[in-house]
Amino acid sequence: MWTQVYITGLPRSIDPSDEDIEAMLDERYGLSNDDNVMWAGEGTTLIKRDAEGCCRGFAFLSFYSSDGAAAIIDRINANASSEHAGLGGDNNDGKNILQQLCLKAELSDPKLSKEKKKNK
Repeated sequence: MWTQVYITGLPRSIDPSDEDIEAMLDERYGLSNDDNVMWAGEGTTLIKRDAEGCCRGFAFLSFYSSDGAAAIIDRINANASSEHAGLGGDNNDGKNILQQLCLKAELSDPKLSKEKKKNK
């Protein structure tokens, strides 16, 4: 069984690629370097995109352990509280933009999403 972490604050653009976003998350939060978090690995991150291929601003990371998912949520949110939300600068390089993001994370609750849709 997988535990998914919902991440918000990604750029709403075509660039960077899914691979670049996943690599940045891995580098920034130590997903593959920490055996305790039990990240599902490369290629398992789901970056949500619209029909034109633009990132919708959120993604899902998958973990084999709910404790590991909780640890990553803590890491991401601890960074979010100390970073600025503005991207700043004129540099349009996707990798540089990723380094400047203010991301937030929480456990994904698919049941909650279904309830929201049902109540609309």
